[in-house]
Amino acid sequence: MNKVSRRSFLGSIAGASIAFPFVGCKTAAPGRRPSGTVNVAAFGGNGRAWGDITGTMSHASARLVAVAEIDENRADKVREKYPDTKVYLDWRELLEKEAKNLDVAVVGTPDHMHAPIAMSAMQLGLHCYCEKPLTRTLHETRMLTEYAAENNLRTQMGNQLASGSGNKATAKALADGMIGRIKAIHSACPKSWGAMKPIGKPTDPPAGLDWDQWCGVGRFTPYVKGEYHPGQWRKRIGYGTGTLGDMACHIVHPWVKGLGAPAATSVKSVGPAPVDDVSWPLDGRVEYRMAGTKASGGDFDYTWYDGRNIPGDDVAELVGGRENVPRMGSLIIGTEGVITANHGGDPFPKFYRDGKRTDEKVAPPASANHHGEWIDAVLGNNPETVCDFAYAGPMTETVLLGTVAMLLPGEELKWNSDKLKFTNSKAADNLVRDQYRKGWEVKGL
Repeated sequence: MNKVSRRSFLGSIAGASIAFPFVGCKTAAPGRRPSGTVNVAAFGGNGRAWGDITGTMSHASARLVAVAEIDENRADKVREKYPDTKVYLDWRELLEKEAKNLDVAVVGTPDHMHAPIAMSAMQLGLHCYCEKPLTRTLHETRMLTEYAAENNLRTQMGNQLASGSGNKATAKALADGMIGRIKAIHSACPKSWGAMKPIGKPTDPPAGLDWDQWCGVGRFTPYVKGEYHPGQWRKRIGYGTGTLGDMACHIVHPWVKGLGAPAATSVKSVGPAPVDDVSWPLDGRVEYRMAGTKASGGDFDYTWYDGRNIPGDDVAELVGGRENVPRMGSLIIGTEGVITANHGGDPFPKFYRDGKRTDEKVAPPASANHHGEWIDAVLGNNPETVCDFAYAGPMTETVLLGTVAMLLPGEELKWNSDKLKFTNSKAADNLVRDQYRKGWEVKGL
């Protein structure tokens, strides 16, 4: 078996404690179906990652072989519930030592580490489950999408409600053309993953937390207590993707799925600018122009709102009043009616004609276990997953266009999806891809 040095696979890791070479191939070819037991590696051991671990392990065929967690203080759940599972501090060491023992990878880290870990795992032939948004940058998303497709890997993005009957019913209603041609869509989330004041002063990281590992491929930034780890990274530019990046893949999924994953042609942020280069702004509003699909019937406008921003009164009138506008969800306007779709709560579509609620219903497709569906696909028991990277990648690209626009507010940015390029803004085009921190380069990204 040929060995590939870490420099050629992950790039130079000068200063890291691991000195042995990276094993760059696997006894199994990419896409091979394991027989019987699916051997799992998880990246992240607490928070959302813990939900992914327990969700994956609910499948009778899954076996948790190893977990990478950069904070010893947050590995207690894994050690208690899965005492036979190996726990690593360094995700690279896990892959080096365990590659031959694994079939799949579950990535539940902060956004900036999704792509490096997922790509490295897939290059070892591992099928991949990765949390939303699929990646932090547009370039990363495209690279993961293409690699998974080219290597016949079974994938799933972690927007779990996508597997529920409610989301599927909204998608079916749109695919069936129940409200005619789509004119406009409004999607909103009241969360506020951002800040409009400077970050606090640096402090020493707690014992047991490998802060260099936490920063990973991102720029090295001083630790500030309570501002990055374990959850506030969502607010921080370069690590998280704000409210839009964190929640939109959940909220827009039903209409993106139902309309055949339309591509954006332009995007403009009309919300506030970031207060600095550290934190995403609050109360975002982003306006998109979407290319038509067969299901949409033509081009249409899509607007995203977060924090205190909400759709206007003219939109509320279409559904009989403000109380019927989803505070977290989507309102979809067609030539023959309007659909509202909540995220969570009662997620089934509600129909309005001439401003009045109707009693129309969609026969709900069956719900599925989001993690279990993916394990079944790995085993060859079903041909596809609801959010494989071939679908989740383009959806994530649309979401991430908005995060670029938020960094350049007030500019209408023209987008060419085929070329992965902004055609009228060099500043925006420079944000399509980030350079990884020296010593943390990853092959293929």
